[in-house]
Amino acid sequence: MNPAGIIFGAGARINVPASFTATTATGIGFEDGNWFDAFGDKNNYQNLIGDPTSFAFDLAQQRSIINAGELEVPDNSTIALIGGSVINTGQVKAPGGNITIAAVPGKSLVKISQSGNLLNLEIDPPRTPNGQPSLITALDIPELLTGQAQGIETGLSANSNGTVQLTDSGTTVPTETGTTIVSGTLDVSNQELGRRSVTVLGDRIAVIDATIDSSGSNGGQVWIGKHPQDNPDNVRLNANRTFVSRDSVINVDGKNSNQNGGRVTVWSEETTAFYGEITAGGAKEPTPQAGSDRTSDGGTVEISSQQTLIFDGKVDVRAPLGKNGTIRFNDRNITIVPGTEGDGQQLGDNPVGFDLMEILSGDGGTSGFTLGANALEQVLGNIVLNASNDITAPNVSLNFSGDITIDGVNVTLGDIKTNGGAITITASENLSTQELNSSDPLTTVGKGGDVTLNGDNIQVSWINAQGGIDGKGGNVEITTEGFFRATGTFDTLIEGKETAVSIATVGGDGGGKITISHGGNGQTPFEVGNSITNGTEGAISTGDSTILPPESFLTSTSSDSGDIEINTGEPSSNATSAGQAMATNLLGNSSTSAGQAMAEDVISNSTSAGQAMAEDVISNSTSQGQAMAEDVISNSTSQGQAMATNPYSNPANIFPSRPQLYQYSLEFLPILTQPKPQAIAPKTEYTQINHKNTKLEPNYNLKNLEFVNFTPKSNLINIYYNQPAPQTIAEITNTNSTNISQSLAQSVPQQVTSKSSKSTLEAEADVKQLEGGFTYAFEKHLGISNTPIVTLEEAQAHLRQIENITGLKPALIYLFFKPEFKPETTKGNLVNSKGLTSTKPERERTENRQKTRSHWQENLDTQLELLVVTASGAVIRKQVQGATRSQVLSVAREFHRSITNLESANVYLPLAQQLYRWLIDPVEQELKAQKINNLAFIMDVGLRSLPMAALHDGTGFLVERYSLGLMPTLSLTNMNYVDIRKFQVLAMGASQFKNKNPLPAVPVELSMVTEQLWSGKALLNEAFTVANLIKARASQPFGIVHLATHSEFLAGKPSNSYIQLWDTKLQLNQLPKLGLSKPKVELLVLSACRTALGDEQAELGFAGLAVLAGVKSALGSLWYVSDEGTLGLMTTFYEKLQQVPVKAEAIRKAQLNLLRGTVRLERGQLVTDQGSFPLPPALAKLPDVELRHPYYWSAFTLIGNPW
Repeated sequence: MNPAGIIFGAGARINVPASFTATTATGIGFEDGNWFDAFGDKNNYQNLIGDPTSFAFDLAQQRSIINAGELEVPDNSTIALIGGSVINTGQVKAPGGNITIAAVPGKSLVKISQSGNLLNLEIDPPRTPNGQPSLITALDIPELLTGQAQGIETGLSANSNGTVQLTDSGTTVPTETGTTIVSGTLDVSNQELGRRSVTVLGDRIAVIDATIDSSGSNGGQVWIGKHPQDNPDNVRLNANRTFVSRDSVINVDGKNSNQNGGRVTVWSEETTAFYGEITAGGAKEPTPQAGSDRTSDGGTVEISSQQTLIFDGKVDVRAPLGKNGTIRFNDRNITIVPGTEGDGQQLGDNPVGFDLMEILSGDGGTSGFTLGANALEQVLGNIVLNASNDITAPNVSLNFSGDITIDGVNVTLGDIKTNGGAITITASENLSTQELNSSDPLTTVGKGGDVTLNGDNIQVSWINAQGGIDGKGGNVEITTEGFFRATGTFDTLIEGKETAVSIATVGGDGGGKITISHGGNGQTPFEVGNSITNGTEGAISTGDSTILPPESFLTSTSSDSGDIEINTGEPSSNATSAGQAMATNLLGNSSTSAGQAMAEDVISNSTSAGQAMAEDVISNSTSQGQAMAEDVISNSTSQGQAMATNPYSNPANIFPSRPQLYQYSLEFLPILTQPKPQAIAPKTEYTQINHKNTKLEPNYNLKNLEFVNFTPKSNLINIYYNQPAPQTIAEITNTNSTNISQSLAQSVPQQVTSKSSKSTLEAEADVKQLEGGFTYAFEKHLGISNTPIVTLEEAQAHLRQIENITGLKPALIYLFFKPEFKPETTKGNLVNSKGLTSTKPERERTENRQKTRSHWQENLDTQLELLVVTASGAVIRKQVQGATRSQVLSVAREFHRSITNLESANVYLPLAQQLYRWLIDPVEQELKAQKINNLAFIMDVGLRSLPMAALHDGTGFLVERYSLGLMPTLSLTNMNYVDIRKFQVLAMGASQFKNKNPLPAVPVELSMVTEQLWSGKALLNEAFTVANLIKARASQPFGIVHLATHSEFLAGKPSNSYIQLWDTKLQLNQLPKLGLSKPKVELLVLSACRTALGDEQAELGFAGLAVLAGVKSALGSLWYVSDEGTLGLMTTFYEKLQQVPVKAEAIRKAQLNLLRGTVRLERGQLVTDQGSFPLPPALAKLPDVELRHPYYWSAFTLIGNPW
């Protein structure tokens, strides 16, 4: 031990009978808790017995260990070199034992488990001017290393500029504390002895021109950058950066036919760059003494990073005498590109393969792994690609020599061929591939590889898992909670006839089993011959069994031999009771006979000989009993009584008669008689309601809904309705003795009160009312008219189409303030309990819409409500009590002000959380249940200028969970989807202005967008005119128009708002003159705009931008973002748009990159996860800037069609 530092010169040897440790620690701990301290004279040497257990590093900057000698210990022993930084250029050998080389940054306590003797080595340290010894510092190392100065040969040389190089290669190496440099040889190989390991640890690790050998009995283990025991005590020893050069070799082969390959792990927190060679295979040929029945399997290799992974190396885990091993690549995001276009694959024969100093001395990873297909295909063995986010290789054909396993969040792939290897792909969200071919065409007896797919939604072109003429086909197993689509076919022989198939597992020795489990659930069929929604384009065949198109399966089915199974969940549950039943939100076929039925929402085919009590009943017939409901849709009612509010189409003659029903409903039904206790039957258990309120009511009146003079076209009724006094049902006790206290008192304030639409027709009225009211406001402001109003059915059809095409699960969220007024009613209008008019044609008249909007805007005490529409299922409607218009808008204004003030740090956060509680929390459970991942907001006045991405739930931002968009209304939005990547971009802008601040980043922005990130044409400054824009579009139909200039959305009429061109202000009402709708522009980008906070006209202009411009989507900002922030966001947006051709997903990923710090300004460059881009001089002189604050990224909002 020498805290000043240790150097083993080229001629150094050790001669010890056991293990050996050299350290620059300041203290050594022993088993009995005693310490040996390198400083002072307080050591009790008599008590320093036993084995060392830990090393203490107490100095602020730890000192170095350098080895250029030959350090060797006996068999089964350990060598450990532990210092502030460790450089090895010599040989370290521990046959059958362990080698640990660890660099310890900063003050640390390092615990050890290996036992061994200690050897204290001292060198003559530098002297102070007074002749006193001084500790070696980082600045002393270059001088100390010069051979002439100290006479010690270390394999290192110092340059005149103070840098240090490896003598043989000339490679410059860093000398900072925490750096480990391994060159030369680390050898623990042994044919007989097991449990061998080499461990290399440090904050920054470089393995350069090194040979690491742990081969032999069952292969050994090599850990580079990661401690073998992954627990909190060892986290600090894991590497941030790890580099392995092209001329480095790591060998953990099993040597004999009874020995397996070992394990190699190369790992880092931030950046791993691997260019070297790893062999971890089994024995290459039988060993006579091992016996002919022994096998030798390949080992395991993991090359991973938490942020950035660079790979252009060679890995071989094949096992001729056994099973091939596995190579794992782990990263946050993985992108596979064609040929040799991956990171680090265009570096020639440079043995280092990359700028070592940039890897070890840079400031961090870029959150991604771009891998060239050639490098991946040259890996020999089974491959696992694992990403904590997405894996993309959409236009790449991959050919593997073994099994391939891919696991990510969203997985987008091209063709995959494995020559008999298995294909396993798992996506926690969406999975999309092209051709999957695991057949073995090379041999007649080859077996087709198994194909296993798991994902929320899955789409492939086709799957070929066929075996050879004398071989077996592989099994195909597909599991999705959504839909599966096989959109292509290939030809194969089935029963001697060439057949177009989408899935085939045919084999001469038998076909593999095909199992498809999908989420149709008895509502969406699986169709063979129709791949549009859920099914295959062609046939499905195992050889023994074939399903030829067209076939449709609504429920689960299987072939006679059981080798083809198509499975799905059952339809919504049935409920049947022979007596009295009470149900809430029961969907399915519900029948009740000789008893009473009570429910909030019942969709039923028949109710007979009993009493039916419900808030909502949709029924074909009710006979010989009583029905009472808030909403009743019924074809006939006879020999009984029914009471209801809000009847709809095909209504019965509903009239009050003989009140005999007990109060089970929250809102409408008081106790009228004293009934017997009644049972609730959920599934197979029974729950008894202990009635505490047994008061008898002398009469019953429906109140609160004023008398409506209505001239019906069918047998509708007149209704009196009012809210009753609060009722309470206290104890609910079921048969397993569980007591539940439940208060139903409406008088108790609740943060969120459910107001779900009670029927399909009422939901249609809700949606149409909101669409009509909001659409009229935009029409009035933008000067347009006669917009067809979208119905609920049309809205859900649009969402299903988007879901099928993109794999996203979208939802529309209407945020509005419930009107608190009594609307005027006209002939043909029926008003329901929510103050919304019914779906009569007269409601669509402009004057009615205008009247509705005027009432909506008058009352600041109106309550916030949310209405959610998804691709299928019931509409969700919630009212947030206590959240009035005045309260919500007040918090929204303060949130807007605080988030745009960088000096206020996190002052915005409590406001962001409050808004999240109001605007998202009430419906989030439903969103999670349906796995919604894309939200399109349609919002009321004052909410349209909210940066929704920055809403926060206390653990994360909204944009971390959903991709987002802002729609004016669905009726005003073009919902068609087109892959935007096929369009070019027309980028125009200005960097200088007469009366506005300059935008110095604009020239770089335009250049990057049109030349590096996308393809297109750029027009800057003087060329940025209306005439040139129209001329450019006339000559080429650019699908993307990018305008980098000042834009203002101001109060008042549209002509007050404008986009600043070089020579004029283009007013908002002049946008149609640009002709962007002929042909339609898919995306209009305004990279520097601002919206007047909370002003209705300004919000209408901003949210209606896409409508007025005639484009499908627009991207703009709610406030002026700094030049550097805008450049960072826009650069990353176009990068992501190439990878994920869904606009909302691309802007989300761009925002996340800023939030997570992977996009930043550093050393005069813009750093993204795709590389670095030089900044213009005006920005290059700025200090390094992180763009994590939501000021930089949350303002950017996608308007119109978010897909």
